[in-house]
Parts: sequence; C-alpha cells; structure tokens
Amino acid sequence: MENEKVITSEICDRIVTVEKLLEIYNIDLEIWEIEKQVVNTWEVGAKNPDGSLTTTPLFQVKLWLKKKQAVTDLKMIREQFIEDLKKLSPVVEKKHYEREKNNKYLLEINIFDLHFGKIAWKEEVAEDYNISVATQRFNDCIDYFIDLHKNHSIESIVLPISNDFFNSDKSFPFNSTTSGTPQEEDSRWQNTFRKGRELLVKNIQKLAELAPVIVKVIPGNHDYERSFYLGDSLQGWFHSNENVTIDNSANPRKYHKFGKCLIGYTHGNNEKISILPLIMAQENPEAWGQTLYREFHLGHLHHKKEMEIKGTEELQGVTIRHMRSLSGTDSWHHRKGYIGARKSAEAFLWDSEKGLVNQSYYNI
Repeated sequence: MENEKVITSEICDRIVTVEKLLEIYNIDLEIWEIEKQVVNTWEVGAKNPDGSLTTTPLFQVKLWLKKKQAVTDLKMIREQFIEDLKKLSPVVEKKHYEREKNNKYLLEINIFDLHFGKIAWKEEVAEDYNISVATQRFNDCIDYFIDLHKNHSIESIVLPISNDFFNSDKSFPFNSTTSGTPQEEDSRWQNTFRKGRELLVKNIQKLAELAPVIVKVIPGNHDYERSFYLGDSLQGWFHSNENVTIDNSANPRKYHKFGKCLIGYTHGNNEKISILPLIMAQENPEAWGQTLYREFHLGHLHHKKEMEIKGTEELQGVTIRHMRSLSGTDSWHHRKGYIGARKSAEAFLWDSEKGLVNQSYYNI
C-alpha cells in the first residue's frame, strides 16, 4: 500500500506553483499531506545569430507527500474487516431446490432508488420516510415477491442492489451525494450503513431459500462509493455461502445472461440512452450473439419509462426500462413540485427460451 510519494514537474514554464502541480497529478489533500516542497526558478541565456542574448526562465516544483494516517488506518481497518468477515462467514452448503424439470425461470427483482437514510416529515411532504419506513417497505416487497413466485420453478434469482440504495455517499463536512449535493439524513452514517447492510443480508438469505441468488451491485449518483463498500461487505458475509453470488466488479454496468435473454443494468445518470444497445454489444459480444431478448434496466428517474431502441440490422432492438422507486419524497423535491410518482417495485419472470413472460408489481 502506497503511503508516501514524490512528485515533480519537468523543467518548464507550464508548472510554476505547488497548486498547479497538485492539480496536474490529481492529488487530494484530504488524503495526502505535503511533508516538504521545493520551488526553483532560474534563467538560461542563449546567444542569437545577431549577437544578442535571449534569456529563458525555467521552473521546477517538487513535492514530498505522505498519506494522512487516518486514511491509511481506515483502509487497513476495512481490509482487515473483510478478511475477518470471510473467516466468520456462515458456511452454507449448496441447497437442493425442488423444481419442475421442463420449466426454467429466472426471477428478477428490482427495488431501485430506495434512498436508505433519507428523512421526510409527513406534515411537510404528506408522508413520513426514514430508515424504519424504508426497512419495512423493502422487507414487505421481498416477502410479497417470494410469496407470488414460490410455486414457480425458479432456477435462479437476480437482485440488482444499490442504484441509490443509500441516500448519501459522503458524511464530512456534511451528508451529501457523491458529487457533493447536501442531503438531509435520518441518522449517523455509520448507523445507516450498518442497518442497510443488515437489511440486505436478511433478505438475500430469504431469497436464497427459494433459489440461488445473484446480487448485482450497481453504483448510483447518490452512493457511488458507498455502494462498493456495501458490495465488499456482502462479499465477505456470503463468502462461504454456495447459494449466493455477489457481483461487485468495478464496471458500473452489470449484465446477466439467462438462456436467450441478456439483461443489462446501469443507474441511468451517465450514458446516453440511445447508445446503450451499442455498449451492450461491445461489452458482451459473445452473449449478444447467443441471445434474442435484450433489455437494459435503469433507475434514477423514480418513475416508469419504457422504450425500445431499434438500431442497425446488427444491433437489433433493445428494450430500455426505467424503474420506479419505493422511496418517499424529501423536502427539496416536494418544494420543487416533483410529486405524484407511484411508489412501486417490479419483478420480471424470464423464460430461458421465450424471454420475458410475466411482470408483477409491489405498490405502496
């Protein structure tokens, strides 16, 4: 782990200050501190053909950096926590699930944009929303979909998580999204993270009683970093569980192939919608060639929106679906008049040969 580094400019007139050197190397002073610095300037003379002398100013900036101890300790604590969690991970052997031989279904459960940790006050915005309400809605939703599909022959379950599962990413100097937009929170960030992780562990275990579970971690614009830590801790918890797979890879887009079906996931705040089919084909060329039914499932908007993008002959139609949210409306959105969207989560039942065969909703 790198705790110290030395950075320097080339001898030129482009970098003449410490601030410019830090900018060029993209150094975050919340992580690094400057132990020593040297800023040199001098002139070099050169004789011209006419005998005159031209002088050129030269500069050099050099910094010795050391990683702040708090950041170093936090990284070491997190890494040790994950290793310890793997050792303590409950050993769960592969279950034998009862299924009909002729039916192969994939159950996909989409609970997008929960914004766990958000707080809303009923007197102000017509409904209360907090950690307790979010927990109840998530639990009830999972129970509803399990009960609805328990008699189907489910081969596996895909559960995309994050997609703004958390309402905030940063906690200092105030609670904010990844980009720094301030957020009103129900509790301290440590408590929010712990309760959010416990909520997911409990419900993943419930789903694993029905069928093997594949968890896809999709970072959102509210929780881009925190979602990775969440996925990391879930990997540790389910490390010894043969019925649960956690996909916490760094790519913000995730994919799942099931027979002739290919499903893509992204939060929906970055990519142009029109190029998602091309992205899918380029990132999954083999799976693209083996499938007929292709969709991208997005969050971010908090309301239902569906479209089919028809590209060239090589890029056949891909259905794009924006999912609704179970989250309450906070004060800022209420003041702006962003109200009235139905609070809902959605499940899809996929046949490996026939594609999407059923959609179901959990509505508040």
